[in-house]
Amino acid sequence: MAAETLIIRNPSLTSGDGAPILRSLTSWDGWFYLGIARDGYHAAAVTASYHDYAFLPLYPFVIRVLSAPWPAFAGLVGVVVSNVAFLIALGLFVRLGESVVGRRRARLGAAYLAIFPFAAVFSMSYTESLFLALVLGAFLAAERDRRPLAGFLFALACLCRLQGIVLIVPLALVLLRRDGWRPRPSLAWLALGPAASGAFLLFVARLTGSSSGYLDAQVGWGRSGVGTAAANGESIAQLFTPYQATLIAVLAVAIFLLVYLRGDRIPLAYALVPILTVGLALSSGLLEAIGRIAMLAFPYAWILAGRRSGWFRRAWPLASAGLMTLFAVLMFGGYYVP
Repeated sequence: MAAETLIIRNPSLTSGDGAPILRSLTSWDGWFYLGIARDGYHAAAVTASYHDYAFLPLYPFVIRVLSAPWPAFAGLVGVVVSNVAFLIALGLFVRLGESVVGRRRARLGAAYLAIFPFAAVFSMSYTESLFLALVLGAFLAAERDRRPLAGFLFALACLCRLQGIVLIVPLALVLLRRDGWRPRPSLAWLALGPAASGAFLLFVARLTGSSSGYLDAQVGWGRSGVGTAAANGESIAQLFTPYQATLIAVLAVAIFLLVYLRGDRIPLAYALVPILTVGLALSSGLLEAIGRIAMLAFPYAWILAGRRSGWFRRAWPLASAGLMTLFAVLMFGGYYVP
């Protein structure tokens, strides 16, 4: 409401739904997801050099199915799906955390995740909420030795975000630990994740007529690998803006927090989640979404919940909620890319 009534909205910001409130919650990438839900994928660019097959299919497919009786309410359905999925994710996060880091840290970590500086994305027509719920469900199933379910949920997560495929390593470690580090044939259930990702890449290749179709689409967003940001001849000083400074600060904090992994005795499988997640973001050559990418590396919330300093316990919730409010208003107003 603040973004739509108290500040001037960026006129170039697009939304998937023009209704009040929904136009904020379906903005940015939400426009693409809702477009896919309504019309499917297109071989040609849908706007400028941006192709919609850069976005994975599970979330828009869920919206399409649930909004089939009421196509005009696809935007509302998308927002409801995201918020319900986030509530489910919080419940799974607590259940998983109780067995890994203990009840107190699990519940406090869930609270910190809910007010994370970039947590407003969980309320938007984005895939993050559904992805997080599926990933946490996969880890919880793995911890309970329900391997077919773990593999199935992992595959669905890979159809939400292709980056989810790197989680095959920590998931495999969870299962191997249960096996006494002697691989069993049932470990193969995790192959459903790469298979799902591969199926989507094959679909894009067929749609575009190019085996590198998906990777080519990423170039439109500047994701072309480490060291390519200044390929057009711009200097570092020209590239360095307040927005870039914020991204670098977020990255610095994300890397710094990794020093607590060993001291907090977080199991190796879960310690690898933020390491692999942030490492993959760095390899893409684009830090634009580093805030929400780090947020999806859920062990970060356990690290924050493990801090025992009195000043941190008092200051962090206020600072985090304040930053979340600021970033939310800027995102919904079209001045900060989520």
